[in-house]
Amino acid sequence: MKVLWSWLLELVDLDRMPTAEEGAKALTGAGLEVEAFVELGATFRGVVVAEVVGKRPHPNAEKLTLVDVITERGGAATQVVCGAPNVPAPGRKVLWARPGAELPGGMKLAVKAVKGIESPGMLCSETELQIGDDDDGIIVLEESDATPLGDPAQKALYVDDWMLEINAPANRGDALGHLGIARELAALLGGRLVPPAARLDDLIDDSLDAAKMVAIDIKDPEGCPRYVARVIDGLVTKPSPRRIRQRLRGVGVRPISNLVDATNYVMFELGQPLHAFDYANVAGAKIEVRRAKAGEKLVTLDNVERTLEAHDLLICDGNGPTALAGVMGGLHSEIVDTTTRVLLESASFHATTVRRTARRLALHSEASLRFGRGVDPETSELASRRAAELLARLGGGKIARGSVDAHPRPRTPSKIGVRWDRLRAVTGVDLAPDDAARALARLGFEIDRSDRGANVTPPSARADVAREIDVIEEVIRVVGFDRVPTTLPKLSAAPKPLVDPRPDRARRALAAAGLAEAITFGFQSPARVAALRLPDHDRRAHPVALRNPMSIDQAVMRTSLLPNLLGAIARNRSFGVHDVALFEVGSVFLRKQGQATTGEITELADGPIHACVVLAGARPTWLGAPQPWDFFDAKGMLEALLVGLVGAEATRAIELEPARDIPYLHPGLAARVRVGDQIWGEIGEVHPETREALGVDVPVFMLDVDVLALPPPALAQMRPIPKYPSATRDVSLLLSDTTPAARIRSLVTGPLVESVRLIEDYRDAKLPAGQKSMLWSITYRAPDRTLTDSEVESAHEALVARLMTELGATRR
Repeated sequence: MKVLWSWLLELVDLDRMPTAEEGAKALTGAGLEVEAFVELGATFRGVVVAEVVGKRPHPNAEKLTLVDVITERGGAATQVVCGAPNVPAPGRKVLWARPGAELPGGMKLAVKAVKGIESPGMLCSETELQIGDDDDGIIVLEESDATPLGDPAQKALYVDDWMLEINAPANRGDALGHLGIARELAALLGGRLVPPAARLDDLIDDSLDAAKMVAIDIKDPEGCPRYVARVIDGLVTKPSPRRIRQRLRGVGVRPISNLVDATNYVMFELGQPLHAFDYANVAGAKIEVRRAKAGEKLVTLDNVERTLEAHDLLICDGNGPTALAGVMGGLHSEIVDTTTRVLLESASFHATTVRRTARRLALHSEASLRFGRGVDPETSELASRRAAELLARLGGGKIARGSVDAHPRPRTPSKIGVRWDRLRAVTGVDLAPDDAARALARLGFEIDRSDRGANVTPPSARADVAREIDVIEEVIRVVGFDRVPTTLPKLSAAPKPLVDPRPDRARRALAAAGLAEAITFGFQSPARVAALRLPDHDRRAHPVALRNPMSIDQAVMRTSLLPNLLGAIARNRSFGVHDVALFEVGSVFLRKQGQATTGEITELADGPIHACVVLAGARPTWLGAPQPWDFFDAKGMLEALLVGLVGAEATRAIELEPARDIPYLHPGLAARVRVGDQIWGEIGEVHPETREALGVDVPVFMLDVDVLALPPPALAQMRPIPKYPSATRDVSLLLSDTTPAARIRSLVTGPLVESVRLIEDYRDAKLPAGQKSMLWSITYRAPDRTLTDSEVESAHEALVARLMTELGATRR
């Protein structure tokens, strides 16, 4: 919600005049967070109000004018060259950017020759000052403008102001208007609220009677608890005064015309949306509020035909639907340039109904935002009077006598009991009852006090205050949260961790391995799912569809982390980042086993947490030419992940089973990861067809594992530092090139074996066909003594003999 500081000050009577910064600090401290704090007139400087005292054609250019301006009464005139077609007659005020002035965008003005005549600065238009979109000529101030000559242009343009952007909580519909924020400001800074006065006496046309000109019939009192209608006649459509136009721009609304601007102005002032119908197009001069019939049609103001459902609330005339209540008006009754008589609606609608309709039709407007959070029915009459006055004064019209106020269900104010002891216990502040009562009174609450507590009646605008705890919160907001003392909670024991630590351990392990973490959407497009080429029996081939996706690219829940990570590689490469190493740890969403593979799910989807790694391009190097990532880099990431999740000893249990049936992996470089007797994940090179379908034109190596498939790591055990030295022996074996290193590692065991490390995997045409040579280094150590050479040799030879027997290898 954007509010203007000057507008707020008009609605309060404060003990002292605060600065905008003080007001923003007070509102933020009370729970209405000010997210932005912008000086509206700070984009330009050195532009002043000047009066035209003479003008004549430029002698060397037909379309240029020489304009004499002054900035003080009796002062010397300055000649400025102007190319605008609307230079006014002497006596009118314009805005002059003098030499040294700085315009939006950083342009600084100086004395410059224009067609042979020097021009000190320039006369400014709205677009040049970026305060509007009128670039047909310079700004000519209204004849009634009272800004003194020589004053900054900001004053004349009503931008010597501050804009505060406030994050209004979802339950504070009253905070979506300047009046609601002003009520908070008066309570927090000490003062009283001054609602705008609506003076209609001189605008009433007694020959017109609203009760005879329009009839209101509310068929659904729950959906519409109040509807106030007024008629304004004799209107002329024209631009609004600059003050109103600039205030609307300041809060983010484009001015349209005086008749439309009047209703928008009151909406932002009071928080009450209004709607103006062209009376001539309201069939039968009758308004009926009812629920829609399923399949009923309405063309809304955006010229789109909407198909309605039975829960939608409609405003109808004698011919049928003319507006979607609280959301958007209908096209056939909108205000146009020829409108002379207006039927003004000021109503209150059921919040849930408006939210549901706006969400279903994707029609989110300033009106639906306010009605969707709740609009006070008691504001309808004040807003109707205020808007009728503005319409009549801005449009030169008259107001029909009286109004038609349909209020079938007036709300009875509810009393809320508050206990002083409870107030002190909850806040931790020793508040005197007098202080608490004053705080509530400043917010507009009615209080019936007693020694032990009070019965409190909230103002009608505060429907969010319904319980004792709500009232206590209001008291401490006004008194100040800084009054609450800082204390430590009393705990009998340390709380147990509520979150499984393994996903975070996986993140730390992969980040430590040199990868960058990616966080992608939990959604993806059906095309990305199809790129994996999964068989129909695979649960991942049937993602859960979203009912109302933001776009087709986010239409289904992800069933694998791989497609979005491949998309991240493609995006990086499109920006010139060719070497990409990413990981993501996150949930995937799978239909329950046995559930239908199409349509909506009937049970909550499974959400296993996976860790996925993708490597594209070349690995980083300090020296030498970059080397491309390969399968063994992915395997190294697998080992680093397993160490981080379970511990170093677990790497001995890794087995890679070749797999040619994984459709999105290259059949020659694909394997399933087995740890013990459990399949943990997949590793390999992404199939060219899969990566090309996702926009990646280079090989990609991947790793995808289920983080929670392994048991949690055992508690770390302290071990003493070895007291006795180790001994190392190497062995070179010639064996079949299909024997995986993991198989050899699993056989290198024994009471004296401490560790084993692969030094070399050598393959060459000089070796026998189908053979490879592997060099291993084995470390031996005893925990209780220094090993003798004979003990080491004996253990080593026994181990080598076992390897040769088990693997059919020969020693080199």
